[in-house]
Amino acid sequence: FLQGLLEGIAAIERLAYDRLATLGAPPLTAIRNTGGGAANTAWTAIRSRIMGVPIVPAVSEMAAAGTARLAWQGIGHSIGAGS
Repeated sequence: FLQGLLEGIAAIERLAYDRLATLGAPPLTAIRNTGGGAANTAWTAIRSRIMGVPIVPAVSEMAAAGTARLAWQGIGHSIGAGS
């Protein structure tokens, strides 16, 4: 039962990313994972299988860090691997 629920949630997430792609978002290549669910290997495996991309740990668990990285890239700066 729980597996079915998790697969349903992942399928809805997949639909959301598909919709973003139809609106012009870049192709999904990986998903950064944080929070309590990130520690659950079964949940991560289900999401990865349904999404068709790797699910990897976030560089930082702070939302502001991810927002700052996006802004930095948005103004033309590159972010190297591992940063």
